[in-house]
Amino acid sequence: MKLNRLLAAMAIASFAALGSTAALAQDYKARSARFGHGMADAHPAGQAAKQFAAEMEKASGGKMKIAVIANQALGPDPQMLAALQGGVQEFYTGSALAMLGQVKELGFQDVPFLFNTEAEAHAVFDGPVGEHLNRKLAAVGIHVLGWWENGFRHITNSKRPVNTLDDLKGLKLRTQPNPLTLDAFKAIGANASPLPWSELFVALETKAFDGQENPVVLMYTQRFYEVQKYMTLSGHVYSPLIFAVSKKYWDSLSPAEQTAMNTAAKNATAFQRKSTAAEAGSALQGMKDKGVQVTQFSPADLQAIRDRVPPAIAPHLEKIGPEFMGLVRSEIAKVRAAAK
Repeated sequence: MKLNRLLAAMAIASFAALGSTAALAQDYKARSARFGHGMADAHPAGQAAKQFAAEMEKASGGKMKIAVIANQALGPDPQMLAALQGGVQEFYTGSALAMLGQVKELGFQDVPFLFNTEAEAHAVFDGPVGEHLNRKLAAVGIHVLGWWENGFRHITNSKRPVNTLDDLKGLKLRTQPNPLTLDAFKAIGANASPLPWSELFVALETKAFDGQENPVVLMYTQRFYEVQKYMTLSGHVYSPLIFAVSKKYWDSLSPAEQTAMNTAAKNATAFQRKSTAAEAGSALQGMKDKGVQVTQFSPADLQAIRDRVPPAIAPHLEKIGPEFMGLVRSEIAKVRAAAK
């Protein structure tokens, strides 16, 4: 009798396993996809992309294979985002500002001194503000899986130490391709111009540009210390990285695939943010060890920047939308109140 019960249990387990395998075969299709980004493989975003790809391959029983392709090998950010919209490229992480013409609200991320900490920014991008952006982007063919961290941006140059506001005057700086950013830097005396990321290192090397502004982890992993001598820890803007999938690709996935992808994306987002925070200090020390001279603005100069910038960017805030900017400021206020 015991043997019969054992055989019956084994049979049930065998059928369950077969059912599970059948479900896996049905719910997951054999797929090949490309995950493009513009950072180095060693950047936390590059590492998080690889973690995401590995988790999806495991979840699908080896059926979903995602090739992570770094250093803009698939093209500059605008090209990759357009490829995402067209369904030609499946995954992307990087700047979303090339979508500014289609989603005007994205321009808010370059408002100077909006966030005080990374935690504030995470809460805002993970809350109603992020949800609003996600809906807008979905409407133009991009499904957002998460908002990763690039970090607070700082200024570097090859000409002179920037200790005061006057030291910025006349410096030719490469900035993000956002009119708001350009006008903000011009208001404090810099000669600001946009330039594709893929061309920046050579432009700095040949002195076509004196400097640029980016988060320190990105600068270190891209070896900017080879072409820049001075850094000013301005922390003027917090920059996120969009982590997204082509909506055409997303819509082709089964519910099981979408559920697994959401889980893997959540895990990759937590890993990427934690890794970026962990590496920021070592990246800054690495820049110093490579000979970069690091300075900071005085409180008086920072206040002068805060005073000069708002009038210059006011027209851009109107274009972004007073209602949306009100939501942003309201969410920041909630985060700060909760932190007290």
